[in-house]
Amino acid sequence: MQKIVSLALVGVLSCANLGIAKEAEIQKTQEIVKSGSLGGFKGDSKIFSGDVHVKMLFKSDSYRPFGGALVRFEKGARTAWHTHPAGQTLLVTQGSIYTGTKGGIAQIAKPGDVVLCPPDVEHWHGAGLNEIGEHIALTHKKNGKNVTWLELLSDEEYKTYVQAAQKLSKE
Repeated sequence: MQKIVSLALVGVLSCANLGIAKEAEIQKTQEIVKSGSLGGFKGDSKIFSGDVHVKMLFKSDSYRPFGGALVRFEKGARTAWHTHPAGQTLLVTQGSIYTGTKGGIAQIAKPGDVVLCPPDVEHWHGAGLNEIGEHIALTHKKNGKNVTWLELLSDEEYKTYVQAAQKLSKE
């Protein structure tokens, strides 16, 4: 009887060790960041106009030189002018995202569209005058920095860009 119990105990310990090994292997190759675990914040009026909510999705690390956030812009909300030293990618998830560059180019991106912003392009993005916009922002880092904030986009500039983007989208 003692031999049977000993063999059973060895079997249980072997299975437990196998489970630990598999768990360690999974942790080495993948990680799940639970929704909401990194928090979020309301957009600061120094760098956003209107009602903006940012939910952090994941942080950059040694093998991924970019972080991710879900950004929701209420009607009329937008970023200040800014640049990214290593670029930015926006995946539009809801509504419309309006974007413009200092060169005067205005565009509208819809759900499923991707906005690709190269390094150091001075731009802004946000919702339309009468609609929300939401995107996942993948912001790359260079030398530990991911954004340089500039001046706020004035209401007049914003309206001009939105109207130009709407006009171009109808053509």
